[in-house]
Amino acid sequence: MIYNMPTVSPSNALTSEELAMFGECLEKWNCKLSRNYKRMRYYEGKNRLRSLGIAIPPIFKDVETVVGWPTKAVDYLSSRVRFDGFTFHGGYTDQVFKDAIEANNLRNGISQATTSELIHSCAFVTLSKGDVGEPPVVISEYSAVNGAVLWDYRRKRVKCGITIVDIDKQRQPNRINLYTDDAVIILVRDGNTWSAQRLDHDMGRPLIEPLVHKASLDKPLGKSRISRAVMSITDSGVREVLRTEISSEFFTTPQRYVLGADESLFADTTKWEAYIGNFFALGGADEDGNMPKVGQFPQMSMQPHTDYLRSLASQFAGETSIPVNSLGIIHDNPASAEAMNAANEDLIIEAQNLIDSNGSSLRSIALMAMAIIEDVTMDELTDDQKGVMPSYKNPAMPSIVSQADAWTKIVSVAPDDVKSGIFSSDIFWEQLGFSEDQRDRIMKAMTKASATATINSLMNEAKAVKNGPA
Repeated sequence: MIYNMPTVSPSNALTSEELAMFGECLEKWNCKLSRNYKRMRYYEGKNRLRSLGIAIPPIFKDVETVVGWPTKAVDYLSSRVRFDGFTFHGGYTDQVFKDAIEANNLRNGISQATTSELIHSCAFVTLSKGDVGEPPVVISEYSAVNGAVLWDYRRKRVKCGITIVDIDKQRQPNRINLYTDDAVIILVRDGNTWSAQRLDHDMGRPLIEPLVHKASLDKPLGKSRISRAVMSITDSGVREVLRTEISSEFFTTPQRYVLGADESLFADTTKWEAYIGNFFALGGADEDGNMPKVGQFPQMSMQPHTDYLRSLASQFAGETSIPVNSLGIIHDNPASAEAMNAANEDLIIEAQNLIDSNGSSLRSIALMAMAIIEDVTMDELTDDQKGVMPSYKNPAMPSIVSQADAWTKIVSVAPDDVKSGIFSSDIFWEQLGFSEDQRDRIMKAMTKASATATINSLMNEAKAVKNGPA
């Protein structure tokens, strides 16, 4: 039995060990919160100008300048990590599990969690048994802004975790869920008083799983895609864009001077009014016969600003494996197809690494989801159910034409007795780029056509037997 749902009074809802884990998780969440919000501001283009106090006049510091490179760093990678559902070995199908995944809109949820994972270094997926009118299992996603976990280095999995389910107007938590090896503890605040409800389970591990970007031995919960280098280069980019904006104003209105003009002509006007108004009425010659002389200072060049911004874009591209062209820096000569593929190669490798990392987490999520649905432990799942594997689309995003050409060549060299098996397999149609729903329809159509052909063949044989030899 996975879930026993007695309501426990607050006085004995948490053991001393659970209280210690809760306090540690809450401290970690609070410690990382400001940094997580900072990275979110960079992703949303709301990071503040960090002026060096030299080239940018104070009057221009409030000019809103946005450089969207951090957004590009996250979205450009996440767009290549496309979760496509779950598959089983040997053609096994678990329709109840599949329906639960669809009811939870997991494809969209994992896509959003992947974006949050790249922003903050990790995101969290939680599971719970569905209530009346809900799917048999409820799967929810949380960003690191609303959750935290402690890592068990010995077991190489989550030790415990919390999610901030609800906050008040002052952004103080109103409801927190604590996940341990044998329970989900729901803590609800009413004023300064907390009440608790304990939901015991027999899963043997917390019902929370992290999706982690670039985990390492020292940082098992990963690293943010918006690294310190990315933020530093973005700060330089913001300053440069603002300097360019200021310089363009002077470039548009070149500086001019007047020698020998009557100062009274400009006494009651601003410099701009003098420039566009009295400029053409400077008066005549003075008593010595000297006429006013008008001149213009040499025009400044915008090229240094363009070159520096291009240099920053190149640094950013090197840090994030994003082609420079995708950052809005257009080269004089268009890149060839081979050059574009080479530029994306590093990013495709990063996408594949992220797919491998997230795939391991998604398999654990699928196993826990099936265990909750079946009311068993993960060890009690069948071998067919344990063969579940997450499916992702090709991060290289090849066209269906190139995929079809490649697989046609693969099939052409296969033995004749193997070719029909390849054509009728789910893998063949998956590699051609068809979605899970499309593959299901294709396989059902092929099964129906095969059954029809078999029936027609049997009927023809029966007719031949009835009619006898010619």
